[in-house]
Amino acid sequence: MRLKITGSIKQKNRFLTDIEYIEGMEFYPEGKGGQLGDLGSVGEAQVLEVNREGKLFLDKEMTAGEYPYEISLVRRDEIAKNHTAQHLVSAYLKEKYDLDTVGFRMGEEYSTVDFPSLEIDELKIKDLEEAMNRIITENLDVEILTYTRKQADQIECLRKTISDKVIGDIKVVKIGDFDLNACGGFHVKQTKEIGLFKVVNYEKVKKTLTRIYYKAGNRCYEDYYKKHKIIKKATTQLSSTVEELNDKIDCLLDDSKTKTKELSGLYHNYSELLCEKLKVNAEIIGENKIIIYKKNDAATKFFPKFIEDEKYSLIYGENGNFTVVSKAINCGELKSNLEKLGYIVKGGGNSTRINLRIDANIEIIVDIFVKLL
Repeated sequence: MRLKITGSIKQKNRFLTDIEYIEGMEFYPEGKGGQLGDLGSVGEAQVLEVNREGKLFLDKEMTAGEYPYEISLVRRDEIAKNHTAQHLVSAYLKEKYDLDTVGFRMGEEYSTVDFPSLEIDELKIKDLEEAMNRIITENLDVEILTYTRKQADQIECLRKTISDKVIGDIKVVKIGDFDLNACGGFHVKQTKEIGLFKVVNYEKVKKTLTRIYYKAGNRCYEDYYKKHKIIKKATTQLSSTVEELNDKIDCLLDDSKTKTKELSGLYHNYSELLCEKLKVNAEIIGENKIIIYKKNDAATKFFPKFIEDEKYSLIYGENGNFTVVSKAINCGELKSNLEKLGYIVKGGGNSTRINLRIDANIEIIVDIFVKLL
């Protein structure tokens, strides 16, 4: 396959490239019909994306001229499996529960389909999975039929009405006697090619919709394999069977909550004692008492309870993360003065308390603080 590059413009770290096909199939655009676009190569450059106009984003600049190109057919095959699976999902939920598909998006990890109902529950998801894998094994033929717009408008059994925005010939995907729907994307030739289907999640979105997340084909096998390894490792670590795993995890979480609560109590008591010591050792500059603590440990969580901000200014932190609490200065001015010295300061707060993320040590912050008194 060969194409001609007619121009290229750099956009950030990639090159938007104009092409003309000489011979061979065309790259499929990203996002058309909710589907992923093609990837591949042109000469020595990798295709990073194909935009809606059919232009290519390449990883390097290519001079004008003719080049051989390749399209990843393995990727197309996986796209076809997951796209045909979406047709089956939409057709089944329409037939069984009268639910129309109102959104579809295919991603690199999983695909999603949206339905206008909040009544899709675990039972319906289980029913969908069983039906999908049954239909896959029935090995229905998948045909791509081409009609004129006038012919397509006369088809009465289409699952979804064809948009008025679609012009020219219409491609219709026929899956046995199970589904008939207009679509210009990639599809398998028989449903058995999909291999396997799995719903990986579902959730309520936009207050009126249920979004179903699924995987099909090799994505599904890889998902099963990865999760099997995770479960196998967990059962070994917890000396548990798969059936006992949830109970073991629940026990660990309960134990962790108890220990966290106990530890928090210990830090509370430790912080009270620490604050008394810090107040005794506070630096006194004029009428101001300044506490400096060169750590960011769990004890600092309780500082506001034990250090009165009316009497003390507090500066604490380490490793580029600091907190300043003071009514003696405007803490916002502290940040501004650090920036005037050339420091890049992130974080925020108000006039009496500010969090600072800065590549500096606490002594720099203390020095600016003292100058503002």
